[in-house]
Amino acid sequence: MKRWSIKDSAKIYNLPNWGDDFFSINKKGNMCVHPSPNSKYSIDLRALVDDLIKRNIKPPILLRFMDVLQGRIAAINRAFKNAIAEYEYPAAYQTFFPIKVNQQRQVVEAIAQFGKKHNMGLEVGSKPELVAAISFATGENIPLICNGYKDNDFIEMVLYATRIGYDVTIVVEKLFELERIIALSKQSGIVPKLGIRVKLSSKGIGKWSTSGGDEAKFGLKISELLAAVDILKQHGMLDTVKLLHFHIGSQITKIDKIKNALIEGTRIYVEMRKMGVGLEYLDIGGGMGVDYDGSKSSDFSSANYTIDEYANDVVYQVKNICDEAGVKCPNIISESGRATVAHYSVLVTNILNTNTQNALPDFEEALAKTENLSPTVKKLVDIYQSLDRHSLRVDYHDTIQLIQEAGSLFNLGYLNLHDRALAEWLCSKIFIKISGIVDRLKNVPDEFQEFQLSLRQTYFANFSLFQSLPDSWAIDQLFPIVPIQRLSQKPEVMASIADITCDSDGEITSFVGENGRAEFLPIHKIEAGEDYYIGFFLIGAYQEILGDLHNLFGDTNAVHVTFNRKTNYKIDTVISGDATWESLKYVQYKGPEILKHVRDTLEKGVASRKISFEETSHFLELLDKALVSYTYLGSI
Repeated sequence: MKRWSIKDSAKIYNLPNWGDDFFSINKKGNMCVHPSPNSKYSIDLRALVDDLIKRNIKPPILLRFMDVLQGRIAAINRAFKNAIAEYEYPAAYQTFFPIKVNQQRQVVEAIAQFGKKHNMGLEVGSKPELVAAISFATGENIPLICNGYKDNDFIEMVLYATRIGYDVTIVVEKLFELERIIALSKQSGIVPKLGIRVKLSSKGIGKWSTSGGDEAKFGLKISELLAAVDILKQHGMLDTVKLLHFHIGSQITKIDKIKNALIEGTRIYVEMRKMGVGLEYLDIGGGMGVDYDGSKSSDFSSANYTIDEYANDVVYQVKNICDEAGVKCPNIISESGRATVAHYSVLVTNILNTNTQNALPDFEEALAKTENLSPTVKKLVDIYQSLDRHSLRVDYHDTIQLIQEAGSLFNLGYLNLHDRALAEWLCSKIFIKISGIVDRLKNVPDEFQEFQLSLRQTYFANFSLFQSLPDSWAIDQLFPIVPIQRLSQKPEVMASIADITCDSDGEITSFVGENGRAEFLPIHKIEAGEDYYIGFFLIGAYQEILGDLHNLFGDTNAVHVTFNRKTNYKIDTVISGDATWESLKYVQYKGPEILKHVRDTLEKGVASRKISFEETSHFLELLDKALVSYTYLGSI
């Protein structure tokens, strides 16, 4: 039999197809992160985690690889630079990062820094995001685009920011906004830089398709667009409209949907230019997909195109239509937040426990004395002892029928608890035998492919699905999950991954597999005393900001890592995860009040002799320790 290799592991986790050359497996069998695609340098994830634990930084740990973030920004801009050169496009490209995708200060700060040489901007959609963006743009000449609903204070902030030199474009989402912007502009004497968002009839695909089309939440219908042009003309402000914006949804999986939107959006741009509107920019919004499962398909966790294909289609379609109409080509803007940040962060955590079949009691001795067993259990014993590939299908069907029969007999009082337990044990053992036979078959019948799921074990990981991967729970988003060690060894177990919340929804049962979506994760049997870690990849977009406090599990520890040729890596920043008192504070509990209530109760307990002074002291020590400790689990 061929010896298992790291190439086999890369294949079963589909690593080459979703990793975009930022991730690999080294000769030790450990997962690695590369500072740039195909770089010969890498950071060993297992070694990094071991070092962090020695620094008392405990799992779960969110690792943010800043070189990867820089690499993604460079890749998007390089793709458009090449497309502009290939098609001799006469204008420029500019990327804007939508802060909503990851609002963490250190992340936005890094994007602003890395994006300087590309003249990268920030997109905001709320007043708090505007305040944050202005703080980053101060003295840095970072352009800003303001989308979303706006009140008068929001509009005035933009106007006065414009007066003191900020490059801010305020995008009209609704017709009534335009009237207020014009009124406040005249009142302040400040001329705004305007954009208009239009609703396209073209729609995206998948979970976010309703972001486009006539019923979209944001944007002006064509009739409203014409009304807006008339209003602007009446006020002599046609030349203040510099940008036309459209957006047909996040994670667009099919390139033809993007092409359709580009054609329609560019046609509208052409018509508006002919009407005398001073447009200089075409903002095509976000939607560039991330191939989470590596299938290069139109599944909503994938994308059937590359960054280069996306850039080429954008530039070609816009130039072709503008040249045909004899209209000046616009500067192109995209807001590809997901594609920018998805790759740069990895959550690593430890496996706490499993519900493995090996944990079942051993009934082998009972098989030697079957005379006192019920007929149903005796039949299961016979199947267990005689099973081979020739009787596989019949024995499989009989086992299913007999285990159901055992349950019914128990409920009717005709089977004792010991025999029911023995029946369950025999069923598990028979299924394991069947699995071993099925693994050696060249052609596996469909019913046995489904049967494999019955052997799926549950591995309990030290994290909250709702805090760290909310999209996995909410919309069944796939994220690559890979053990970060022992990848030179064949994984023997098929598992689901459960979190530590008290919620049955806190379990992942869909995974990135060799051929797309899979119903189990290949994983190793954990050896006694082994610290075993898994990594959740491509989680940089939306997950941190959407995570919630289910069971009061708070933010995880976060570590910013950069590559260093001398020391392999450098820890730039460590952000401590939430302590218990911090999670409690979010929901209006106060540590001192909790301690007071407990002390009062303990005093009553001492007075009534229910608890000793020593026990009281020990309990308060435990409570104090719990309040200041990490919300996640330590050693078990």
